[in-house]
Order: sequence, then structure tokens, then C-alpha cells
Amino acid sequence: MRVHETLDLPLSAADAAAMYADPSYAEIRKNALGASSVTSTVDGDPSGAFTVRTEMSLPTDRVPEVARRFVGSSLTVREEQSWDAPAADGARSGRNRLDVVGMPAGMVASIRLTPAGEAASTLEIDGDLTAKVPLIGGRLEKAAAPYISQVLRVEQKAAATYRDQQA
Repeated sequence: MRVHETLDLPLSAADAAAMYADPSYAEIRKNALGASSVTSTVDGDPSGAFTVRTEMSLPTDRVPEVARRFVGSSLTVREEQSWDAPAADGARSGRNRLDVVGMPAGMVASIRLTPAGEAASTLEIDGDLTAKVPLIGGRLEKAAAPYISQVLRVEQKAAATYRDQQA
């Protein structure tokens, strides 16, 4: 199922890239999502190309009922954001992969971070959500899409928290 989100971040594109590479941002996301644990590693430097790998244990109380019976009371999500080096204007493209541990489900997306002023940027996420479960995979995808959208929207709030903590 296709997923498209556009998020307005209260940070310049360069500051947003630095945020994604900062381990304290993983903690902010953990708290914003009500996750019980998070680990995050970075390869590279946000001034150029870099990759962030995050693993987070999330509660399933907001997961659609049809999916909850497959994952129990919590689920572990592995995320890999791979960012290209910035263009001259500060914009950068990348790839985002989300995998639900223990389930044949996840999302693969292209991501684009674009400057939107001196202290703002836009993050576009365009991807495919898949649940490869015989007979009900399509139903799981449709049920999970609004949940995925909510999780992605938390990025805006978490970015504002990060900006405020850095001030």
C-alpha cells in the first residue's frame, strides 16, 4: 500500500540532518512514541552521506486490532535511514526502511529533505507499506496505514522538542 507524508520540520535542512544523527533525538522519539527502549547507531557524518540505524520497542495499544493479534503487547521496529550528501542548496535525498521484527511487514520509502527557509525544512516520505501475510496481508496494510501515518507525524513534534532542547 502506498504511503505519502509531507512533514514540516522546525529546523534548517542541515540542522535536521544533524538531528537525525544525534542519539538524543532517538531518545526524544522514544518518549514521544511511548516506546520502552531504543538503540541508535550512525555511520558517516551528517555533513555528508550518512546512515542511521534505530531499533525501537513500541507498545501496540494504538495498533489496529487486526494486526495486534500477530504482534502481542509490543513490537520491535528496525529503521534504517540512508542519506545522500547534501546538494548545494542543502537538500538531500535518501532511503528509509522499516522492518517489524518477527513479521513479514515493513515499509520501504524514498525520503527527501528540502530547505523551507532559514530555520525550516520539509521532509517528504514516499513509500510502500507491505504485510506479506497470506490471505489477510492487504487488510493488514489498510489497517496499519493510518497508524504508520501517526507514527510519521510524531517526527514533527519530536523535531520541535529537539530544537527547543538545543536552544
